Amino acid sequence: MDSDLFRQQYDFELEQRNSIAAATNIPIVAITVVASATSAVLLDYQYKSVFQSYVFLIFASFALIAIVVAISYLFCSFWNYEYQKLPNSTALKQHFEALFTWHSGEGLTQEDAKKFAVIDFEDYVNQRLAEAGDWNGQNNIIRGNYLHRATAAVAVAVVMLIPAGLIYAHNKATADDKIYQVRLVSTPSPIQLNAVQKEVKVSNQSSSSGNPTTIPAAPAPSSKPSGPPNTVFKGNTDLPKPGANSQSSKK
Repeated sequence: MDSDLFRQQYDFELEQRNSIAAATNIPIVAITVVASATSAVLLDYQYKSVFQSYVFLIFASFALIAIVVAISYLFCSFWNYEYQKLPNSTALKQHFEALFTWHSGEGLTQEDAKKFAVIDFEDYVNQRLAEAGDWNGQNNIIRGNYLHRATAAVAVAVVMLIPAGLIYAHNKATADDKIYQVRLVSTPSPIQLNAVQKEVKVSNQSSSSGNPTTIPAAPAPSSKPSGPPNTVFKGNTDLPKPGANSQSSKK
């Protein structure tokens, strides 16, 4: 078997995963722009009980539905996917040494034992590469389909928003001018201002002549804060914990 074929497929699927993750930025930006524009025209539209308003609401509603569908597909394209990769270098080295020890125990010479260990190890690596490539490829196909559906839903939202925007522009152009009501508020005279200032001064003097307020004692210093604990998160692959027993990987 050609080991390069398995390695190329394995590398391709991992690169495809990164490409899909980067491609999600385009629908996110498009959804944000379309949702903001739809919300703006819905809030600023001057509604009347006419046929034009009903048509506007129909197109705007379809645009909002398409945006919600796009968000759901986009969420499904990157949520809860686990990818496979080869074991770490220490585990691979330990497996090769175990193969060499097993062949040496079968009565072979050191040279023959090493040769058969290399053959078995290459077969093992090819098998793991094939398993990881198939697993990652299935994830990439599912994620790519969801991402394509999200992009198509955004396109439908844009198509629905165009007639709604035209109706909104016509509504703004033909709308009646807003009438602003201006109310004049009388300002207090200088005599009234002096009276208010005197009342404030008298109240301040009466409050200052009372019993002095006691200053609360400073709290006793507490123990030194230990800081927040470490954050635990779920990644795409399960990595060994630092300080774990290295012998646990042997079987």
